[in-house]
Amino acid sequence: MAETNNFLPLMLDLSGRKIVIFGGGSVGERKAELFCGCADTLVVSLEFSRRLQELDSSGQVRLIKLDLLAASDSELREIISGAFIVIPATSSFELNQKITLLAQKSDILINQVDALGNAVIPSVIKRGDLVIGISTLGHSPAVSKFTRKQIESLITPAYSNMIRLQDELRSYLKQHVTEQRKRKELLWKVLESETVWEGFSESYEKAAETAYAIILDCLENSGK
Repeated sequence: MAETNNFLPLMLDLSGRKIVIFGGGSVGERKAELFCGCADTLVVSLEFSRRLQELDSSGQVRLIKLDLLAASDSELREIISGAFIVIPATSSFELNQKITLLAQKSDILINQVDALGNAVIPSVIKRGDLVIGISTLGHSPAVSKFTRKQIESLITPAYSNMIRLQDELRSYLKQHVTEQRKRKELLWKVLESETVWEGFSESYEKAAETAYAIILDCLENSGK
């Protein structure tokens, strides 16, 4: 497995990628809920939680019923063929290791739940287009959970609106301000404006109105 200091956080487009999760219990369910909105997610087990059955019924995941303890290596290799990430999440450490070895031989990324694989899935916070991943590389799930709670208390839903507003302002400024340094300066003025942030509590339109007023005032004062 990779050394821990070689891990690098990345944002990956998983559209059309195959994610295979072994285990139909609570861990498999949690992993499936994370991936099902952005990848082709398969869950393999003899039994499945009620939530996984619901996800299957709604077409968000695909369930493959299989007695994993009795499955042959060839059956397992066929299931993981073409997978981008394999997640062994059964209650058997020995079975998880067996699946891991098969995936390794096929050069597939592995997220292990009872050991450190070569793909770490962080705890994820999403506020619209703002995505934050938190991981301790498996050394302390408690610290990861604590950190997530701390960040969630700071990153309010207004951050999603600010991202939307900044994207809108960038397009506007590209049409009206030629100098990139000046555009950056104006965007930061909006970002650091308490009045704009407070405006989101009333409505997006109120915050946007305040932001444009700041920009126009700056442009008028600078003679541009």
